[in-house]
Amino acid sequence: MALPRIARVPQIRAKIEHLEAHQIDPSAMYYTDLEKVEDTVQQIHDFHREHPNALW
Repeated sequence: MALPRIARVPQIRAKIEHLEAHQIDPSAMYYTDLEKVEDTVQQIHDFHREHPNALW
């Protein structure tokens, strides 16, 4: 498995230990501004509607 190996990389291990020491849930770090996320999702949707073949 790749993820357990990645967690042993010194830089990654240090980040994990920092988050754990400060009781930070890394999954919550990406959802702190839900309104902005909704705006971004709408912008992506609009872009794909205008350019259906872009990025694929």
